[in-house]
Formats: sequence, C-alpha cells, structure tokens
Amino acid sequence: METIADHKTLFRPRDGRWLGGVAEGLARYFDISATVYRVAFVALAFAGGTGVVLYVAAWLVIPEEGAADSIAAAELKKHRGHPRRLLGFAVLGAIALAVVSSIHLWPSPGNFWVLAALVVAALAWWRGRVVLGIVAALLVVLVAGLLLAVRVPVFSGIGDRNYYTLHSKYTLGIGKLTLDFNDVQLPKGQTFVKATVGIGDLRVIAPANATLDVDAHAQAGSVVVLDRKDDGTHVSARVVDRTGSGRVLVLDLHTGLGKVEVVRG
Repeated sequence: METIADHKTLFRPRDGRWLGGVAEGLARYFDISATVYRVAFVALAFAGGTGVVLYVAAWLVIPEEGAADSIAAAELKKHRGHPRRLLGFAVLGAIALAVVSSIHLWPSPGNFWVLAALVVAALAWWRGRVVLGIVAALLVVLVAGLLLAVRVPVFSGIGDRNYYTLHSKYTLGIGKLTLDFNDVQLPKGQTFVKATVGIGDLRVIAPANATLDVDAHAQAGSVVVLDRKDDGTHVSARVVDRTGSGRVLVLDLHTGLGKVEVVRG
C-alpha cells in the first residue's frame, strides 16, 4: 500500500538541468535516464518542431522545485479577471500549434517566422498590450518574411564592398558589392565567377577584351547587362557578348532585392 512518503511529485529540479529542467524532472519521476527525454525532444524538434512545443508546454505546466505553482498556473491566477485576454491567448496558441506542423528547421525554416510573430503577439496580448502586440507581430512578419523571401545571407556582411582581384565566389548580405575586373588579365579559356547580394546592388566591371557569358537574376529590382535592361520581379537576363580573344568571363549573378549591373571597363 502506497504511503505519503512513497508519493512522487513531478517538478523541475534546480540541479542537474541543462535548460529548464524538464528532462531531468521527467527522469526522476519515471526513473528513466534524462538522456532518453533529451534525445526525444531534440529528435522531435528537427522532425517538424514538435519537440520545441512539447518542451515549452512542459516547462510551463511543471512547477519548479520549491515553487507552489507552475508558471502557467501562476499566470492563470493573476489573470482570472480578464477572460478576454485568456481567450485571445488560447486562440493564438491554437494558431501557433497549426503553424508548427509546417515548420522545418533544416534546410529551410518554412513558416518559422510566422510562429515568431505569433509568440510576440501572444506575449503582448497576455500583458494587456493588444495594440503593441499587433504592431510587433506585423513588424516581425514583414522583416522576417522579407529576409526569407529574398534569401538574404545576413551573415555575409553589411555595407559597401569593392574588389579588384579575381575570386570564384563573392557574397554580401546587405549593401553594395562592386567587382572591378577592368585591370585583371584573364587566362585563356573560361573563368567562372559567382556573386550574390541579398538586399542591395551588385555591379561588375568586366575587361574590355574578354567575352562575357552572363546569367543574371533579381527577385525584385532590375537587371542591366551592357545595353539590355529589365525591371520588375523575378527578372533574369542571359547575355553572351563575344570578343574573339579566347578569354571568357562566365558570370553567375544574383540579388534578392536590388540591382544587378554589368558594364565593360
């Protein structure tokens, strides 16, 4: 017969935890290694993001060691006099769960930016700042949506970059990238160069004596290759301009939002 001394309580211990103590608490309650739960949460996180949701939910409803209530229970007690706030938070939570079903952390974040906006809105709503929550959510959606839509390589730098030497690849997150090959002596045969700018302008100054084989793209903006110009969205240009020198500069140029320009020196 179970006695009071044998009764187990589920809580998040202060020692032995890695993050919020969820895995360690479950391990102590069910007498199973915490590693099992940690591996399960990580596996589910990469298999659609479910592990993240489950971990956060458990962190909210399982009380910390020594606390009378869990985080969720304590917050619910504070806001019992604001039923509309609770209802709004519940609706946002339901939408967030639906969004999670399409999240993929790798290789593409999918609708992760939508979930981020919902989290911001939910926190502001919960604190009673509804207008602030809506504005903040819209800002998150717009900024994150733009960055993902144009695939901005944000870790590749911000600002103006000028290069006068020849390399096979150039990348810039936001700004202006200028590749000046006017004084570069190209070898015989084909020389391949790939350049990408997330948001901004990409300008290439090509040698006058080299044949140009240009493949240029802009998701939104303009593409100007020698005497050819196109504007709009999903703009592309494929141009071959021969000189008969035996030297060919093959350019693969991309910008997400901005301008791609190729001129001769």
